[in-house]
Amino acid sequence: MLSTPVYECPDGHVTCSRCRDNIGDNRCNYCAANGCVRSRAVEEFLGRISFSCRNQQYGCEVFLLHHEMRVHERTCHYDPCFCPVHRCGFAGPAYDLESHLATIHRWEVINFRYGESFQAPAFDSAIFRCEDYGELFHISSSREGLGTALSMICIRPDNAFEEEFTYELKMPAGGRRHRLQIQSTVWNTSLRYGVGEGSDVFLLVPDKLPGVENGCVVEVCIRKVVAGN
Repeated sequence: MLSTPVYECPDGHVTCSRCRDNIGDNRCNYCAANGCVRSRAVEEFLGRISFSCRNQQYGCEVFLLHHEMRVHERTCHYDPCFCPVHRCGFAGPAYDLESHLATIHRWEVINFRYGESFQAPAFDSAIFRCEDYGELFHISSSREGLGTALSMICIRPDNAFEEEFTYELKMPAGGRRHRLQIQSTVWNTSLRYGVGEGSDVFLLVPDKLPGVENGCVVEVCIRKVVAGN
């Protein structure tokens, strides 16, 4: 509400542009008087007020004017990611999330490079960190019918520069001659709303599939899609 344009009716009631548009006919949303005009004095006053960043609670100490803050928040390094552990409640920068998962929840941290295959636990919790760029990935698992659905997510702030990643998962099944496999696009998310709205594409591992049990591993390969390719 503390942003221009601001309007004022003949009786001195001040309203924001959104409320003025909602009531329509250039009438005051408080007394319904006609003839609202721009309140230049209030706008000038508001233009001098500095605001704290929306990520103040996560460590950002920036105070800026309203129009400058909008630009800052689009690239603020303190924009949070959220813990994927149910009901944990942790939120903070991505590098803090990695430390939180490793120390508080005892997740395994696996370093990797784009385009190179590595092994990871199929059903145990782990976080994958790109050695070159620091992005965090995680295999999200959920119950789906008579099996477990596996898909890859990249845990990134909401304001992160939009990039596309692809991944492959390969899992032995019923001996050396058979395996389950998927190749798809990674779902980018800060997990602000949890993991319930992930990708509709996943690798389904049936409960009764021979050779698949707790402690088994999956072969993973993550690639960053270069623009123009």
